Amino acid sequence: MADAATSARVEPNIGPTPVSAMASQELRAAVEPAGPAPASSETPGSRSALDQLSRIEDKAARIEEKYARSETLLQRVGSTVEAATNRMNEVASQADIVALRSEVRAMAAQVRQLPGKTALVAVAVVTSLLTAAIVLLIIRYGLPR
Repeated sequence: MADAATSARVEPNIGPTPVSAMASQELRAAVEPAGPAPASSETPGSRSALDQLSRIEDKAARIEEKYARSETLLQRVGSTVEAATNRMNEVASQADIVALRSEVRAMAAQVRQLPGKTALVAVAVVTSLLTAAIVLLIIRYGLPR
């Protein structure tokens, strides 16, 4: 995993470090005003810190870009799922409509099999005539004993 790009990288030291006399003099010189110093003169330590800060900012920018891309991707996936759900609801309602349509067709077929008006009127006329004839026969000849 250690390639040329990562081996040249300077990582921050987090643990306690022994303070040498030279390091304490450097710290004292950095804190105390040394007088007028040119604005462009930087110490090698501050330059490496600026490089490290620059790398951290670049990494943070890349992470933010990745986060924005994944957020966009998740939004697209969400809208796709929502559209598919809407389509499935429409298909389900169409299936309900098809089932209702088939039930109505079956009921219409049963109604078509029933006798029509003319058949009902004919049966009523024949029934009334037969009833009248039977009543007349009973009145004229009486009930058979």
